Amino acid sequence: MRTTLQVFWYATLVLVSSAPMVAGDEPSLVPKRFSAQIGGFRAHSYSVELRDGTLNYTSFGPGRSNPQHTVITPTEAQWREFRQALDDLKVWQWRAEYHNTGTLDGTGWSLDVAYADRTINTSGYNAYPDATGEPYFQGSPTNAFKRYLAAIKKLIGGLNFE
Repeated sequence: MRTTLQVFWYATLVLVSSAPMVAGDEPSLVPKRFSAQIGGFRAHSYSVELRDGTLNYTSFGPGRSNPQHTVITPTEAQWREFRQALDDLKVWQWRAEYHNTGTLDGTGWSLDVAYADRTINTSGYNAYPDATGEPYFQGSPTNAFKRYLAAIKKLIGGLNFE
């Protein structure tokens, strides 16, 4: 009896200690695809694109002049926080397009991100999603959109993205 009980506890210990290796199917923190842009023709513009595990950040002067390139390697914590921000903002519910056709000059933006479990490809021109994903056409970014911009800015180490 004692030997059977020892074997049982030993087998239980082996299974419990190997469980993290078996359960290591957590989705990748780094998306399969990621790009984001914001700016306008008469204003500064910014672009971030994931390539080979790093972020390629480009800032442009007015008219997309004077491009400045920086390569960024976010930490796991930054990627985790970014994904959490996207989930909290419910960007997965945003519409494909937010366009205010009544304004000729202004700010355009886009986001294309794909994880194993979620994907969004959205863009806008002088219109932004509100907290529920509905379009807001009053010209200035919504609080939800400002939080999205802040999440990108944090992911890229505080570089400008607005």
